[in-house]
Amino acid sequence: MYQKNKSNQMSIKSFFLVFVSVLFIASFSACTDDDTADDSANGANQTALLENSSEIIEASYKNAKSNSSELKMKAEVLESNLSLSSIQELKASLKSSWIAWQKISFYEFGKADELGLKSSVNIYKTDTVKIEDNIRTANFNLDQLSMKNAKGFPGLDYLLNSESENDLLIALQNDSNRRKYILQACADINSRFIEVSDSWENSKSSFIENTGTDVGSSLGMLINALNLHYEKFFRDNKLGIPLGVRSAGIPRPDFCEAVYGEYSVELAQENFEAFKNFYSGITSDDSDGYGLDDYLKDANAAELNNRILAQISYIDLKLNALNDPLPQQIQNNAQAVQEAYNEIQRLIVLLKVDLPSRIGVLITYQDNDGD
Repeated sequence: MYQKNKSNQMSIKSFFLVFVSVLFIASFSACTDDDTADDSANGANQTALLENSSEIIEASYKNAKSNSSELKMKAEVLESNLSLSSIQELKASLKSSWIAWQKISFYEFGKADELGLKSSVNIYKTDTVKIEDNIRTANFNLDQLSMKNAKGFPGLDYLLNSESENDLLIALQNDSNRRKYILQACADINSRFIEVSDSWENSKSSFIENTGTDVGSSLGMLINALNLHYEKFFRDNKLGIPLGVRSAGIPRPDFCEAVYGEYSVELAQENFEAFKNFYSGITSDDSDGYGLDDYLKDANAAELNNRILAQISYIDLKLNALNDPLPQQIQNNAQAVQEAYNEIQRLIVLLKVDLPSRIGVLITYQDNDGD
């Protein structure tokens, strides 16, 4: 009887030891998997990414500030020495400054977000009736929120590019308020770019130190800003809305960016080039720094990076096949614009779902259009 009980006790003990061993091995395996995931994430150098990104952002802000200062100066020349030459120089400066804006338009966080920079400098289509009423009543207070669609680059596009240079010269000669309004619109852009650029210089160290992946981290803010701009302001505003994607297939060419200056496609190409370079960490001197592409590779997500880069190449191909003016392109060859839009759309899932998921960032802005 004793021997039997002893044998049973040994069997129970053996079973218990085996059971505990299995649990330990399972726990160890689970921990190993977790550690591997942590190691792959930690293998990505977030500080290097934030340092290089901050340099790209700083250089882009400085360039935009410089161009907007030139824009203001050309407007001052127009005010004091009105001529066809000063009109032409101001129009050229407008285009240069608008292109410089394309390099910073997706950094809508920090001071840019606080100021509502996009809403202040690039709301289109512009309200031409409001602009004319402001000129008639000498209302030059462009700080008001209600003025966001009566100023900025689109407002200047209307004021400088909606009629021939000879007609514009006559209009400006006969209306000092029109000249003052142009000057005020240029000064408004310049003051905002100065404020954002100077603020970045003072806060970039905080940006680099604010590591992590939570909502308030630099990486979290950066990924959200990139996605929001790409989806809403690049895909929709630059191509989708003018094409009619948001209006049951009915084109809305009057919603094109730079609709009067007729370089909408060029601005879209410049914007995507800046986005592409930022993703790859390309600096202002064309050096290949540590970008999101490197971050993904070091996080054991090289395959995802390859898919993103491949889709970027497809977008480049279709976007560079478009010609200005965009309204005419939509009218004569809408299929080419649709193909560019489709390729832009295909990057959304990779950029908005796969990339944030892989690096542990939560997308927090709302999208209600069914994508």
